[in-house]
Amino acid sequence: MTLIIQEAVMGRAKEAMMQAWQDEEMVEWIEENIGEDAGEEGSPEWEKAVQEYHDYHERRELHDMEDYYRSEYEWYLNSKSPHGTFLKEVRNIKNLLNVETDNEAYFSLLVMSHAHTVASLEAYLASTFIQTVTNSDLFIRKLVESDPVFSKTKFTLKEVYEKHENIKVTVAMHLKDVIFHKVDKVKPMFKDVLGIDFGNIEWLAKAVSLRHHCVHRAGIDKDGERINLSADSINHLITDCQVLTHNIEEELLFLDDGSF
Repeated sequence: MTLIIQEAVMGRAKEAMMQAWQDEEMVEWIEENIGEDAGEEGSPEWEKAVQEYHDYHERRELHDMEDYYRSEYEWYLNSKSPHGTFLKEVRNIKNLLNVETDNEAYFSLLVMSHAHTVASLEAYLASTFIQTVTNSDLFIRKLVESDPVFSKTKFTLKEVYEKHENIKVTVAMHLKDVIFHKVDKVKPMFKDVLGIDFGNIEWLAKAVSLRHHCVHRAGIDKDGERINLSADSINHLITDCQVLTHNIEEELLFLDDGSF
């Protein structure tokens, strides 16, 4: 009981220290940027100055976030040959499956190989979709019109111009947040925007479900049992992924992006 009280006191002390630091930072900013016009603490002028500080802080955080997403977007946009990268990764996985080791270590290898196969496909789908969409005004428009997040978003006239100037980054920021192994989101997105139909991919939904056990429970299901993985199951998954990515690449060759 004493330990719990000590931890609670320490937690409150830490919060108080952080609040004091934030208050000091705010006062310094107000002094530097507003000066005597801020008036005395508690006055209407002071409250206005405090609001200006918070607005500034919010704009700075937003700017930092946009810089982060811009760098992420540039990585996807400039990623060389997403399909080639995917094929290289699955070749590496196939080679790893030939490693000779004891049963315990090999199960861990299977767990990592299954998770990495799904992650490699996810990276391919993300890079391919983001690159294709952001390089076409037609596909950007189709995404904006078909995506529920964009279609319901309202902007002021000023924001319309600001967003239009950075439309690629805005779209990429949104797409970066899409989890590309979520079949129920990704399949209709490729279909509605690019006209690419994945066909029957129940195998991928099952693979994603197993991936959850691999990533979050090291290959153990909710009943405490090892999931059913083998070199054959992973090689079969790789083959299915290769067929899907090959079909997507074939469709991309004949894609009409609206350019002349």
